Amino acid sequence: MEKTFGEFLTEKRKEKRLTQKELSKMLFVSESTISKWEKDVAHPDISMLPKLSEIFGVSVDELVNSSVDEKLREEKSQAKKWRVFSMSWSLFFYISYGIALVPCFICNLVIDKTLSWFWIVASALLLAFTFTNLPKLIKKHKLLILPLSMYAALCILLGVCCLYTGGDWFMIPVVSVLFGMVIIFCPIYIAKFEVFKKVRKFNDFVSIAVAFVVLNILLLFAENYSVSHGYIGHSWYLKLGLPISLYFYLALNLLCAVRFLKVNKLLKTSIVLGLIDLVCYIPSMFLKVGNKNIQKELIDESNILKADFSIWTESTIDNNVHLIIFLTILGVSIAFLTAGLILYIKRKNRNKVINK
Repeated sequence: MEKTFGEFLTEKRKEKRLTQKELSKMLFVSESTISKWEKDVAHPDISMLPKLSEIFGVSVDELVNSSVDEKLREEKSQAKKWRVFSMSWSLFFYISYGIALVPCFICNLVIDKTLSWFWIVASALLLAFTFTNLPKLIKKHKLLILPLSMYAALCILLGVCCLYTGGDWFMIPVVSVLFGMVIIFCPIYIAKFEVFKKVRKFNDFVSIAVAFVVLNILLLFAENYSVSHGYIGHSWYLKLGLPISLYFYLALNLLCAVRFLKVNKLLKTSIVLGLIDLVCYIPSMFLKVGNKNIQKELIDESNILKADFSIWTESTIDNNVHLIIFLTILGVSIAFLTAGLILYIKRKNRNKVINK
């Protein structure tokens, strides 16, 4: 049963163990005024509500509605607990970073008489900071600032490790991580930020192009490193790296172009699956490279023409498995093609009936 304002006021006054006289002194009104409020003969002026709210520990809305909003109180309680937890979480990591840094700083100076490996620890903690504490500090543009901050911190860590070891491999992991970030975030940024509004319709094509450029930069660094260190005695980028990356770049664009076809989704799915089969397996039947080891590892083992289900030995098992995958994808593609054609014919016949 709903309470009147007077009943609610009486209940709250008694909970605080106040008499009408004591309450009247706190509000600078007469005792009879309090009595009238509680009997619902009169109601307090709106200017009195904040003071009543403060005395009884309820909100102004709760006073006006003459009831305690349990849901609102629970939400406030949960919000307070979350703030305490969040502050404790941040404080825990700040203290942990300090505990880790100070001993490493002292030990490095005492043992080596200089700061050397300490910078690896410091940069590693900086990277950890971008994951644990920085998200709370950044209030706006988190989607842009956080990934870039994490990437910058990782580059610093890699750079410090490279200097400490005296290596020349810095650019390979840096560009590798950049390649991964481009694949993940480039489509998101194009879809979200207004600066890319003009190319948003071709988000997939632009993202693939950017990834293609970064991938080839990575391949160039990898070629330079492998040749300069004698892992491979000749350059391979122009003969192998660029053709393969270009092939898959064109193939991905072809797959993305399917969405522009004016056919139903079932037919589009069938076309995509068929193209995947062609892209993945047709080159292995005809492609040849100069290096026999690469030929064996990358091409021959996926050549479905060399499959033989009567022989399941080391020489044919990979080919057999790839043929099974090829036939499975092909079968699913044919199933979608059949369903798509049936749907297309039904719609065409329905349109003919409607036009008549």
